[in-house]
This record gives sequence, C-alpha cells and structure tokens, in this order.
Amino acid sequence: MTVKEPSSLYTVRFNDCDPFGHLNNASYINYFMNAREDHLAESYNLHLKDYAAKGLGWVVTQHQISYIKPAMVAEKVHIHSRVLDFSNHHILLEMWMTDEHKKKVKSFLWSRFTHIDLKTGKRAEHDETLMKLLEEVRVEHNGVDTFDQRVGAVLQSF
Repeated sequence: MTVKEPSSLYTVRFNDCDPFGHLNNASYINYFMNAREDHLAESYNLHLKDYAAKGLGWVVTQHQISYIKPAMVAEKVHIHSRVLDFSNHHILLEMWMTDEHKKKVKSFLWSRFTHIDLKTGKRAEHDETLMKLLEEVRVEHNGVDTFDQRVGAVLQSF
C-alpha cells in the first residue's frame, strides 16, 4: 500500500531558532522542504537528484504558511506532507508540523510547485509514471478549497 501522508520526526536545532528559542519563521520552510525531500525518497523512492540529472526539476511558485504554536529549540516535531492537487505541470502540497506526540499543530503550509526544464527554465510536463504516482497518493480534501478553510479543518481534527 502506498503511503499517502508520510511523516518524519525532526529535532529543532539551536542555529535555526531566534533569540527567544523559537524556530525562526524562515526556518519553518526549510524544515518543510527538507522533510518533503525525505518523504519522496523514503516513501516513493523518488530522488530529486535523479530528475535533475535528466534536466528536470520543480520550482516553488507559491507558499502560504500559518504559524500556530511555536516550535522550540531542542523540541522534537513531526512533519507531515500530502498531495492535494496536481496537473501535467504543477503540484500543490499540504504540509504541517506537530509536536512529538502528534497532538498539537505548530504550523501549516501549502506549497505550489511547477515542473520545469532546467535547461530552458520553461514549464515541463510530468511524465506518465509521475502522473500515476500523483494520482495514487493524492488526498481528497472534501470540497474545502481555500488555505484558511484547510487550516481550520486540520486544527479541528486535532
């Protein structure tokens, strides 16, 4: 069975925090992006370096993030990800960070990626194999279409 919502445990590092011991706002995005790369490799055996070797990749075209509760220095957090939507050339990911026990949401992120040809910088089409994988792992979101609605729905589920 294919994992639709992979999750990884991370420790918040001192050098990623502000003087108050909170994970720095910009660091949240780094944690999310690193976690998603880990999820791709561990759950789907998909490695970004292999796509880059073929001259293909993804660029972020949009982030929407909500900071709900601070992640603190040395705290263990889970980062979860899932595919909400996709087309021949884009992917919309939903990611969220929880405490170690998966009881409290710390942050919530939507990231839109566009598939590109690395040589030309122009939009590229996803191949058939990737389209099949995206179809298999996409999570239905029950008509909740906006970022704020999704944040509310996720918070209600905890």
